[in-house]
This record gives sequence, structure tokens and C-alpha cells, in this order.
Amino acid sequence: MEAFLDGSFSARRGLMFVCREKTRLRLLFALEIGIASPLSLFLGGVAHAQVVTQNLSALGSAEDGLSVDAFQSDTDHRYGAQGLRYGPWAINGGASEGWGYTNNADQMMGGVPSAASITNANLEGLLTQNRRLLNIGATVSQQYYPERELQNQTNWTAFLRGYEKIGRHRVSYRFSHEKMTQMPSDLGAFAVNQPIPYFMEDLSLDDTIETHGRLSVIPNFDLKRFLFTDLGGDNIYLKQSYRNRLLFSEGLGLRYSLAEGSDLLMITQGVEIRYSNNRFHLPSRDSNGFSALVGYDYEMPGPFSIRVLGGYQNRSYNVAAYKTIDTFYAELRGTWTPTRMTRVSLTVSRGIADSAFESVIGFIYTTAALDIRQVYSRNIVLHAGFQIQQGGAGQTPAIFQNTPLDQTMTSQLNANFSVGVNWALNQHLSLEASNVYRNANASGSSRYSIDMAMISVKYQL
Repeated sequence: MEAFLDGSFSARRGLMFVCREKTRLRLLFALEIGIASPLSLFLGGVAHAQVVTQNLSALGSAEDGLSVDAFQSDTDHRYGAQGLRYGPWAINGGASEGWGYTNNADQMMGGVPSAASITNANLEGLLTQNRRLLNIGATVSQQYYPERELQNQTNWTAFLRGYEKIGRHRVSYRFSHEKMTQMPSDLGAFAVNQPIPYFMEDLSLDDTIETHGRLSVIPNFDLKRFLFTDLGGDNIYLKQSYRNRLLFSEGLGLRYSLAEGSDLLMITQGVEIRYSNNRFHLPSRDSNGFSALVGYDYEMPGPFSIRVLGGYQNRSYNVAAYKTIDTFYAELRGTWTPTRMTRVSLTVSRGIADSAFESVIGFIYTTAALDIRQVYSRNIVLHAGFQIQQGGAGQTPAIFQNTPLDQTMTSQLNANFSVGVNWALNQHLSLEASNVYRNANASGSSRYSIDMAMISVKYQL
């Protein structure tokens, strides 16, 4: 669900790396290129909750392209990062430093307040040729809490992605290696008082095959590997390696072009999940899943773009103790740009995710986000956002009842409110002031708040 965190430069932006949406944002909101907002990173649980979700968005995506008018080009020239050019290569990057305060550095009930410092940096190279695109880069983010050093964390991403056009084939590939962190307010997470780091490796291949008519066929292969770190201490729930797993998915997308930029979509995808560590000799947590979706994709130069997918998703387990999960699966990504200075974005997602609980395997999640951005005098961006996340309570199988593993994952509901302003001084330097408020509950806890205000300085090539 690539659109969950607008402003994040990591590989979680999605599989389509030169998409029209990114181009539109670069032109209309040039101040926000390159470096993620410290606030979005601080409340990154939205992305962390995706640790086990299956992203179907890329399958069926059309090829990229967008025209640029004179006003947009001038705005980009004045305030957008220009980067460096070496022949066919474009080099972009930057760094930011933010200082602020949060009332809850632990992001859980009774959390400790602290000052906060967030440092970000990124560097990427983009090679664009007639029938080839190659994008390589890395990002790093460090969060520091002087009054609560237990919550200090460093996350990073390294990625390689691109495509080759061979005849009627457009072969796309992506590999990423990420270190991320799960927090107590993330959907399906344990309410422990320290970050849970984990690593994810992701290899994805797909081939867009154009037929002689309006139909394109897109087979897809994806392999994900999750590695969780066993943390020290006496708390048994800090031993997280039992969550290590491989996710292997195969998909087939069909795209039928109604007109330029207007496509009907049909997607099927199967997934196999295999766990590598059977803690306490529990029944196997391995499972198989299936998704069947139909949708519509409209992306043309103009005020509207929309992508919607809906259908059926299933998760069945190899051991009868775990009940099969069925649900309606949905993805929605829409953008309305009524003027050159205004953008409204809406994203919605619903599907099946895995929990952190040993005896509660899967649950159904729903997320929705609304983001509004207004450019003032070309170099000042005002933004406001609202996001809601809900995770359904998973059921403990009967075999675990009345045992130490009789764990109950309660329903979680998180609501985020954000406001901010970004002021571009020139092509390289900008200032940002932001505030994010989250009303949340960790699994098994009452509701609590997380509030953070921050001022940051950004530099970009």
C-alpha cells in the first residue's frame, strides 16, 4: 500500500518508481522532494503495520508519462531540487535535522515524555534511457530521545529497481533490504516498552506483455524474508525470532485499455507463508493465501487520478487448529488536483495481516488516510492530514485456551491528525514546522495519546 505514508522516501513508496503521481508531486510541491518529514518517521507505525500485508497495487500498473506546463516547470526550477547530472545519470539526495518534543516517547500507555531529535539522509541515482530505467539508492533515519534512550532507533533502506524493454516485454525488477522498527501502537504488535527491530528483504519481478490488441498480461513473482531480532532481558515476549518467515507470492494481472490512461484491471495472486522458527513446539503457523480482484485505473494529465481494486482474499493454515480467514479485500488511491496549488489525496486499504501473537495468527485490518496540501506563493506548502487504522481482534485457538499461551489480541483503533508548513528558501534549503497527534491503543491497553511537535531544517542537492 504504497500511498500510506506520503513524504517517505523509502522503498515503501511502492513498486512503481517513476510513476505519474511522483512526477506530479515533484512539479506541484517541489519543496517536499527527497527527505522524509521527521513527523512521518516518528509515527511510522502506519508503515510498520504493513510488515505482513501483501501489496497488490503494482500489478496491472500502466506505463508512466506526464506533460508539464510552463508554470509547473518554472516552480520546479526555482524551488525544486535539481540534483547532479552525469551523462544519462541523475544524482539526488539530501539530509535533514529535526528537533522537537513528544509527550510519549514509548508510544504506549504511561509512556515517558522526552525531547526528540530526528536525523534523515538519502542518496539515489537514476539512469534513464530509451528502453531502460535503473534506480539505486539508500536512506537512513535516526531517532534520539535524551530522556528515554531506550527508544532510540536507527532505520535504513537500500534498494535497486528498474525495468528493461525487450520487444513487447517490459521486465521490471526490484530488490530492497530494510531495517525497520515495530512499536506498541502498530496493528498486531505487542505492548512492550522498547522498539522491536526487524529486517526485510524483498525481491520482485514482473513482466508486462503487450498483445496486438488492448490487452496486456502481467505475471509477477515476489519473495519476502522477515528477520526479527531477539532482544535481551527477562521478558519472554522480547524473544521475537519465532516471527521469522518467508513469503512467496505469484500473481497474474490483466490490463485492458479502454483509452489512453484508462484501464480495466483483473488480478489474481497466491501466497505461501513459511515460518522458520517453531517456538515452544507450537503447531505450525505456515499458511497459504489467495486473492482475486477487479479494478479500474485512471491516470491522465488533469485534475483527477484514481486506482481502485476490490475482491476476495483468503488465508488458510496448514494446521486445523487455526481457522481460515476470509475477507473482502480493497485498495483505493485517489488524487484530486483542482488547481496547480492544491492537492487532495485519499487512500483506503483492507486485507489480512499477521499478528505478533504466537497463538493468534491472522487478523483483518482497515486503514484510510486523507491528505490536503496547499501551496502558497510557490515556496510555502501548508498541509493537513487525517488517518485511521483498525485491526480486528484475532481469536485464540481452542488448543491454547487455559494455557500460558492463551493470549488475546484486542481490537485496535488508531487515529492520527497532522498539520504542518514547509518553507523553501531556495532550491537546496527549506524549513518545516509540524505537529502530529495520535489517539491510539496498544493490544490489551486502554486508549492513550501521542503528541509530537517538531521543527526541522532540510538540505537537498
